[in-house]
Amino acid sequence: MTQILRTWVEGGGNLALRKRGDELDLVLGSVVLLSSAALETERTFGRLARLAPCAPAMRVVVGGLGFGATLRGVLDVLPDDGRVVVVEKLHAVVDVARNEAAHLVEGALDDPRVELVVDDVADVLSRERDLSAVLLDVDNGPEWASFRTNARLYADAALVRTREALRPGGLFAVWSGYARDAFVARLRKVGFTPRVEPLEEGGVVRARAYVGVR
Repeated sequence: MTQILRTWVEGGGNLALRKRGDELDLVLGSVVLLSSAALETERTFGRLARLAPCAPAMRVVVGGLGFGATLRGVLDVLPDDGRVVVVEKLHAVVDVARNEAAHLVEGALDDPRVELVVDDVADVLSRERDLSAVLLDVDNGPEWASFRTNARLYADAALVRTREALRPGGLFAVWSGYARDAFVARLRKVGFTPRVEPLEEGGVVRARAYVGVR
């Protein structure tokens, strides 16, 4: 049985939070933006921050709050003196994270190392410098943008700006629910050293991280 818990008008469309058994989905029109059904890949994705330089103090930007799994993964490996800025463009997502999905977020937003910014991550990255890592979990992959404006995140110009925001050895990663290995060539083109990291859910590869190292 599916239950609609709440609705919003935001992001140029109608958002609905629905519950199916123990699972939560945030839906834009007929498109599922967030689902709690499979969060293991996202937490593993967040833990990739462990590969980023941590001296001086680690500074990480996470694009996309979702149900908090990527953020929790970063916190699993973030040093005590580290700092993570999680950027979310939808007020509805923040609202859900603090209420219906609070049991999934597990207090991550209250960690003193975390700063929550409600903004477009592309605009935040244009202002940042000396980052250890940038982890983007805002779409289903580099060619499946939840919002039309997100497509700019994966264009050459934006990838160059993101690389410039990283310190030497800094890590950039994009969560993707599908294989799009042509993105590896794009990362290499703008100066990253790229690779692909498989992400498992229940012991089965369900997603991948497209990683570039400055």
